[in-house]
Amino acid sequence: MGDLGVGHLEAHAGYLARRAWAREEDPDAGITGRTAHQYYALVRSFCTYLVERDALASNPAASPVAREALPDRSVGVRDEDREQFWSETTRERIVRWMDWRTEDALEAGWLDPARATRDRALVAVLAYSGARGAELFRDPQNERRQGLRWRHVDLEEGTLRVYGKTQEWQRTPLLAPGVDRLRAHRRRQDPPTDEWPVFATRHLPSLYATVREGGVDADPTTDTVWPLLREHALTPPALSTAGARRVLKTVSAESGVTEDGEPLLPHGARRGLGDQLYDTSAELAQEVLRHRSVETTHRSYRDDGVGRLRDAAEDALDG
Repeated sequence: MGDLGVGHLEAHAGYLARRAWAREEDPDAGITGRTAHQYYALVRSFCTYLVERDALASNPAASPVAREALPDRSVGVRDEDREQFWSETTRERIVRWMDWRTEDALEAGWLDPARATRDRALVAVLAYSGARGAELFRDPQNERRQGLRWRHVDLEEGTLRVYGKTQEWQRTPLLAPGVDRLRAHRRRQDPPTDEWPVFATRHLPSLYATVREGGVDADPTTDTVWPLLREHALTPPALSTAGARRVLKTVSAESGVTEDGEPLLPHGARRGLGDQLYDTSAELAQEVLRHRSVETTHRSYRDDGVGRLRDAAEDALDG
């Protein structure tokens, strides 16, 4: 076992790639690219186990040389079976582009800086938290889902408290890139209380109505509505789930960053993060995505069901 090296793992990754391309040619043959990555992740986990027990000096499966031989996750996936997953490249590209958009808005003034920093934070939180859109934004069909509030955010700990799919309050981690951009957004938004939504609507009629219904003796304008809301500690409505989708559609069109040619969707961020975490550890993906059991995680990220088990068993018998 001590002779196991990068070359062996590169060859194994190449074998998985050939099986994935076989599925691309024949839908009834081979495995998908996603399945190939997940098979490889199992081998990588086993190598980690060997390293921890001094049976290997280092993990050859972690080598970039070996991993580069793996196929793209989309290989062999039928169109009717596709669900949007933000790839690691997509996530990094859209976050970098949102940084540029925000900086350019601050320098050139072509976009309201508060909107720019909000939109950047929105993308970063979706990309780096694994939270569902309905946990972050207001759902007009569910009065319990009024959007994430600042009292639900701990920037020091890097956590969010969200009203989960199970109708229970849950804590979910927010990774460092999300924390940094959310902190910048809070400074720009300058909420007077922690009851303010993290992602407030920019819909002016809704904001004007909030001022008037708050009994403020002033006629709000584009320039005065936010100062009036802060001065009188009035809470603006949260951005809706539909509004968040529109933001993503807009920045996808502006940036040219899409997933398989389609505009980015909120759920694609969660699935993409989960898919990448699953490659490292199913248990890690379970914890971050807050699945009740690891079996749920397996069902979410194993796309071939019984076929996957059959293929794994055949591989084992073939040696």
